[in-house]
Amino acid sequence: MDEYGDRIATAKNRVFETKDGPAVGKNNPIRLATKDTSVYRNTGMNQIKDILICGYIRPKEGRLKGGHVNEVFWSRGSDKLFYFSPDNIILEVPEMTVKNGQIGALSINDLIGIWIFNSENNQFENKLDFYLKVYNDTHNDTNSHKK
Repeated sequence: MDEYGDRIATAKNRVFETKDGPAVGKNNPIRLATKDTSVYRNTGMNQIKDILICGYIRPKEGRLKGGHVNEVFWSRGSDKLFYFSPDNIILEVPEMTVKNGQIGALSINDLIGIWIFNSENNQFENKLDFYLKVYNDTHNDTNSHKK
């Protein structure tokens, strides 16, 4: 097993349902509206750097807030879930790719969105193709992204 194996192989994905709860955020043009066919993860540049190193969306090392260990948290999209934080990055994968309690980190190739807020355009932009190119160039990988 390589140096990344433990957190990749044993990661536990947790998916929170949002469709029946109260609205999170408000629908307006600068927010990222979500779809019920996807799950989303609010993250930052440190995780993007980690994905570019190992090729997986793996949990942080050590204990997380609330005492959680080795878990990656996702929220199911819905007409009640909107993201807006110009400093955060939103990862998106198809909902059929990850189930609550599923073991194993998701691959960079499972992503369908890496949403970053562009303050000049005042909107979220999907930068997945850019980061896939960086990853593939760095790892001399000729595999293309699954569509």
